[in-house]
Amino acid sequence: MEKIIDHKEFNITSLKFRNVSSTLLSATNDIEANRALKKFLHFIDNEPLISDFILRNNIKTFNIKEVLEESDYYTKFDIPLDDSEEVAFIYQLLQYVSKNNLRYSTVAGGYGTSKKFRDMIREFNREVTQILYSRINSYLRELEIKMGLNEKQGGIVINQGANGQLIMAKHGDVQATQNNNNASNNDELLGVIKTLIAELKANPISETELQEDILDDLSDLEEATQTGEQPRKSLVRRTLDKLKSINELSAEGTIIAMNVQRLITYLGQL
Repeated sequence: MEKIIDHKEFNITSLKFRNVSSTLLSATNDIEANRALKKFLHFIDNEPLISDFILRNNIKTFNIKEVLEESDYYTKFDIPLDDSEEVAFIYQLLQYVSKNNLRYSTVAGGYGTSKKFRDMIREFNREVTQILYSRINSYLRELEIKMGLNEKQGGIVINQGANGQLIMAKHGDVQATQNNNNASNNDELLGVIKTLIAELKANPISETELQEDILDDLSDLEEATQTGEQPRKSLVRRTLDKLKSINELSAEGTIIAMNVQRLITYLGQL
């Protein structure tokens, strides 16, 4: 198997990963979390770049059934400190929950400051699931830099090795045919803008002036997108600069940070 992934396709993969991660990390009950977990695992297991990362780290096997049986419901998990084992443990834990159709809150009992499932799930995601998200996200960023994909040129040539792992190499001057549906792209962009506006209003950032400025720019961007017009280059550049500043202020894995990264990806393709 040989496949070439160019800059735009890589960005789309990263965006989809952040989307499925955001849905899981923002879940507030078992129904939402269990469905989001299945979609999250399906995506990372079937996306070659990410599944290869899991394969390379999922070496040690943990007896998750035994871990759950021996743990008190209100006890936090002893997550390994080794980077590879950390990924393996969390991945296997989430897989066990999904494959055995356990309620998500079953593994979240030791987290949160109250006995409300909402709090438990939120804190479990923050202390456990978010670790896996951050590790995969960092891996994708490192891969982007190593392969020169952040230069908007070239690409990655991937081949399946004998052991199942991917063999990757940098590929220059990749030519790919892009079939863009402008109406669909506008709808997606508009959805991200509206979501981010709502998040910023609900959870304002610490710098008041930056908060006000970005909301003004996002409103202008929303208006332009709603009419189907291509946003002005100056507006896009101005918005990108402010988004990058907000990204630095926001903790990785938070809803605002992920939506900021999603919008940066969209605007970077305009």
